Amino acid sequence: MSRLSKQEFITKTPEETFELGQKIGAELPLNSLITLYGDLGAGKTTFIKGLVSGAAGLPPHEVSSPTFNYLNIYSGKQTLYHFDLYRLKNGEEFFLMGFDEYFSMPGICCIEWPETIAAKLPPCVSIHFNYSGENERSIVISGASL
Repeated sequence: MSRLSKQEFITKTPEETFELGQKIGAELPLNSLITLYGDLGAGKTTFIKGLVSGAAGLPPHEVSSPTFNYLNIYSGKQTLYHFDLYRLKNGEEFFLMGFDEYFSMPGICCIEWPETIAAKLPPCVSIHFNYSGENERSIVISGASL
């Protein structure tokens, strides 16, 4: 993908959501910051499994959402830092724990549920997941270059 302003994709199966993540992951430059927005079950973790597969070359079964420990690190061709801030009470916690230091480490940062820290993030690619039907998802990507 080249310079990105806003693109929308429709996926009709979890496999298509995974494949979109895989394609984007393969094209992500080092030090990318990705934020993912959407309701529970909207496809964020499935997309990240694809992203990790494309960027790090790891199989999807090695990827899970770090809901209870905030961060999972996946090392492969590239390193991915996968944050899940669903349980974070406020944005200050994120910074007090020093997680913002990962933004300057060589790798790719992906943040699920970034709402509590969004105003303090550097430029990033934002991905919004919306239900378009029972199995269909609208995935809107906007922001910085990919």
